[in-house]
Amino acid sequence: MTRPGFSPYVPRPIDKPARVPLAPDADLSVLDEAKVFAAPEDPADWPAWRAAMTRWRDEARRRIEYDPHRYAAMAGAGPRVVEMVWLWDERLYDFAIGRFTVDAYLDAGDAELGGVDAVMLWNAYPVLGIDSRDHFAFFEDIPELPEIVAAFQRRGVKVYFTYYPWETGSGPEAIEKVTAIVERCGFDAVFLDSSKEASTRLRAALDTIDPTLPIECESRVPLAQIADQTMSWAQWFADSEVPGVLRAKWFERRHELHHIRRWNRSHLDELHSAWLNGTGVLVWPVVFGVWVGWNARDRAILAHMRRLYGQHADHFVSENWTPLADHPETDAQVYASRWEAGNSRLWTVVNRGQDHAGPLLVVEPDHKERGIWVDLVSGQTLATERQANGRIAL
Repeated sequence: MTRPGFSPYVPRPIDKPARVPLAPDADLSVLDEAKVFAAPEDPADWPAWRAAMTRWRDEARRRIEYDPHRYAAMAGAGPRVVEMVWLWDERLYDFAIGRFTVDAYLDAGDAELGGVDAVMLWNAYPVLGIDSRDHFAFFEDIPELPEIVAAFQRRGVKVYFTYYPWETGSGPEAIEKVTAIVERCGFDAVFLDSSKEASTRLRAALDTIDPTLPIECESRVPLAQIADQTMSWAQWFADSEVPGVLRAKWFERRHELHHIRRWNRSHLDELHSAWLNGTGVLVWPVVFGVWVGWNARDRAILAHMRRLYGQHADHFVSENWTPLADHPETDAQVYASRWEAGNSRLWTVVNRGQDHAGPLLVVEPDHKERGIWVDLVSGQTLATERQANGRIAL
């Protein structure tokens, strides 16, 4: 049953990108609750757009007295590719022999997706409500759960505990259950279903176990919570025609978002946004018992993204990030972000239009360049052409 007029493939007004005021004296606090900062269509406006976003970030950090100490204590970036796993999915649980098969599940994922960095164990729908048990019980009733978590971790995959404050509340009793399960089983993070922010009580309780334990909320994390919630789930964040910028990522480069449009059969739009913003993706092939698997093209793109995220992790949390950088100065819908870390420059590039055979980038030469440009996806050296103005077309 669905609401009249509702389509899961059409963004709601709350999901749409926010226009960035470009006037030098504009009040930029109107952007505090945005999901995505819409990009102007005219490339001539892009420098002013980037300047406005930078001013917003500086002002917002001062306004809330932002303290990033929790990110400083974390080791590297958060998991980039996360899969939502139904706990009794036949890929994970063998009903014939009555046991969980973590290695077989991960082997299949490695072959199809190029691997995942984390899994989110989903234990509620479609069984929650068949009896009087709450969602905690569906974890507590699995005695081998610590071994399941450890089996994922042995393969280098982190495991999230899913907590539903809307069902059990966030009072002392619920928080005690969360911390007891997380500590007993060794979970690596806590995901809050349908909640965009965690209670201070939950954060304080998890800190008694490990202050670096991440909390991931769903949807638009409030600015004041970014300091304590180091990850968020970008559920149906609609982008602008010219690719925009994720607000939480621009505010804190180390904040990890996971794009998700769970009912979509094509994931190219969120892959484009994730790639240009250097953020993650949530894969959810079994939605409440319904198979919504990813197509071969999207799986291949995600596998390349995950590999390059791992190989160039420092770039994607760098303060030296320039969105809509080095446009090829044609009508092509080819867009890039430039990331700089140490003495290295890296571009993430997407094509939002038709097949394109011309330059992908037109860049200013760097005195440190050694004249070699490489496509990191294929490993091939790129042809270059120096223009009359000294710039290099790739």
